[in-house]
Amino acid sequence: MIRSDIRAYINIGAFVVVLLVNYLSNALPLNNLTQEELSAINPVLITPAPYVFAIWGLIYLALAAFVAYQALPQFRENPAVKAVGILFAVSCVFNVLWIFLWHYQNVGWSLIAIMLFLATLIFIYIRLGAVTADRSIYDRFLVRFPFSLYLGWLSAATIVNINVWLYSIGWLGTGTGGVFFTVLMVIIAALVALAVFYLRQDYIFAAVFVWAIIGIGARHGSEIPIITVVAWFLAAAIIFCLGWITARKGDLPYMQK
Repeated sequence: MIRSDIRAYINIGAFVVVLLVNYLSNALPLNNLTQEELSAINPVLITPAPYVFAIWGLIYLALAAFVAYQALPQFRENPAVKAVGILFAVSCVFNVLWIFLWHYQNVGWSLIAIMLFLATLIFIYIRLGAVTADRSIYDRFLVRFPFSLYLGWLSAATIVNINVWLYSIGWLGTGTGGVFFTVLMVIIAALVALAVFYLRQDYIFAAVFVWAIIGIGARHGSEIPIITVVAWFLAAAIIFCLGWITARKGDLPYMQK
């Protein structure tokens, strides 16, 4: 077992590296390619409108709050903090690895990296779900909220990465076949959001998918109306189902102490 103080410092260091690499990837940029140029190289239809990626700012703010919380001596032995443990630093390693692979256009390896990244966050999420003791307001908003947000967005990002990989190997285009495949993937994304909400009653995870799906529709507008209509219909359907499932199941465990 890693001592709680060492674990806290490792997580802080790993997060600082993630922030630094993210900054440099846009400021330099890495491989002389901006995010906009990378999107142009891989013009998959499921990529949402650029404004959607502003969610990274909220994610990193939430993670910064978690990192500060887990570093405070009085919370280092908190059950939720211990459930995350050193896995947060592991997720940071995969985050950085993915950024480099993505910018240097190693699409296949970037898909492997993001899947390992996703698997780590899923493991964290499951471990947090198993913690039933000491569900304080701090745990809900400084531990559970950041990782629900993080996992929701990375799940959506993994779907995009899969589409980019299929495009890179010539299995997915941007014509009629690409349109219908995108519609299928948006439907799958909506089902993932609803399944997780039904099982875990996690508003945050589902809300991230709604944000992403609305952004897919916003990107295409009247240019590809079938994607826009399906995306916005599914976003509305998710919101409706959240209310319906909540009404049937009662109060959300996520928001309870």
